[in-house]
Amino acid sequence: MSILTLYYIIPVLAGLTVAFVVAAIYYTFQTQKEHLSRDKSILSNALAGRKKEIIRLRGYILTGQSSAIVSMLSQDRSNILGYLSDPSHSEELYGKQADKLIFSRLDIHSLFLKNPTCQPEHFWEQALKPLVEKFEPDSFLLKIYQTCQANQFDEYCLDKLIIQLKPEKWRLVLMLERFDELLDSNLDKPEFFATLRQLASSHFPSSLSLIISGEISLKQFHEKTRSINPKGSPYLNFMESGEIVLGNLSDSEIDELLREMSFSKQERQFIQNIAGGHPHFLQLATSALQIAKETQEEQPLEMAKKDFYSRVESMLTNIMHSWDLKVCQALVVLVKENKPLEFFNDELSLLEKQGFLVKDSQNQWQVSPHVLVDFIKNTKPENLCKH
Repeated sequence: MSILTLYYIIPVLAGLTVAFVVAAIYYTFQTQKEHLSRDKSILSNALAGRKKEIIRLRGYILTGQSSAIVSMLSQDRSNILGYLSDPSHSEELYGKQADKLIFSRLDIHSLFLKNPTCQPEHFWEQALKPLVEKFEPDSFLLKIYQTCQANQFDEYCLDKLIIQLKPEKWRLVLMLERFDELLDSNLDKPEFFATLRQLASSHFPSSLSLIISGEISLKQFHEKTRSINPKGSPYLNFMESGEIVLGNLSDSEIDELLREMSFSKQERQFIQNIAGGHPHFLQLATSALQIAKETQEEQPLEMAKKDFYSRVESMLTNIMHSWDLKVCQALVVLVKENKPLEFFNDELSLLEKQGFLVKDSQNQWQVSPHVLVDFIKNTKPENLCKH
């Protein structure tokens, strides 16, 4: 080894290596710092309690992946979709990609109210409206879209349209609320679901990020569509890693939310007892107590409980009727009857995941929120579960 190599070249190479490592560490630190700063901004938003879910969904959107939001509370699902698609939050959530994300939010229930005989071409016309508004007159993308119209939005034309978004670096974020209402509709056909699958999963990262929301899980959806797809793979199995079930908040998360209010320890405990751990129920219970205190009721807790019950009664009816019969029966048996629950293992697991069952310190099942217990006790059995 020459003296030049030993005393000059090796030290220079060592110095460059150290500089490279330091630069890489600094870049990583700055990147994490930017994400952390943005996340802290998200956490301070009024949509309390769902910060982890929002950050996770944001990640799927930015990387062109698809996801599913499952909850029996439509307002909880709707709040999250509204926040993710709100232009006033766009830069805060998506940074430099904000201008390249095109959100299309479609409520399936409203779609069929307006057009009970809705066909796939009607669906796609509505779903693609926000995207088409971005097209320049006489642009190549507009011509592809017009070809799709002429061909009743068949899979080939739609796939070509989604692929051509990439040169523009655009991504269509298609949000389908109350997705489960597609079942037993005119759109409950193999061709429709296969097209959704093709557009959202065949190109990675995809220029179509699909977010569905509803009351049933992907597993339940697969079971309900098995009859129209007996030999094929489940239509939405590519989304399974992106499924988010909106269950209860932890005790510490609930305590953190309630500490922001000017409530005593007794009042916080009262809210948690009647409302359980779903953010929407907590918000309604908090509002009821605030009103009772502001109107200087003699028994504010009792009045708040009655007010809260009146607000959620129809919601609880819809929830009980929306569950599969055996799921509903599991809750009724737990509250009203002294019977063994070993025949309801799958149903109990589902209810726990959705945040309607918790285990107490003795490892016994307890219904949450407690208002649901009162509702089941005060309602005739024949009016509880939809047969």
